[in-house]
Amino acid sequence: MKLRQVIPISKDYDSPVFEALAIQVIIAILSLLILDGGQVAQVCGVALVAFWAAAALLIYRSPQSPSRADLQVIRFGYLPVVVLAFVLVNWIWHLRGLQ
Repeated sequence: MKLRQVIPISKDYDSPVFEALAIQVIIAILSLLILDGGQVAQVCGVALVAFWAAAALLIYRSPQSPSRADLQVIRFGYLPVVVLAFVLVNWIWHLRGLQ
């Protein structure tokens, strides 16, 4: 059974989704190589979950006719989400007294 038969989405999403996965794999590998006890990897994991939740919402909103902006956000949106996650997670850790 093909995924497109179960979830009818446009083929325009294929390239941005695979490019986003490639970027995330590269960033995940680099974050795992940092010897900080896993803090950077944890932040990247939080950003990963937040990004795919937003990407799923974008795909759900317009499954057959994605806008150019939707495709660009899916393609490159993980990078700003990682930066925002670093800022927010460090701020929250500071507020909780963990850092």
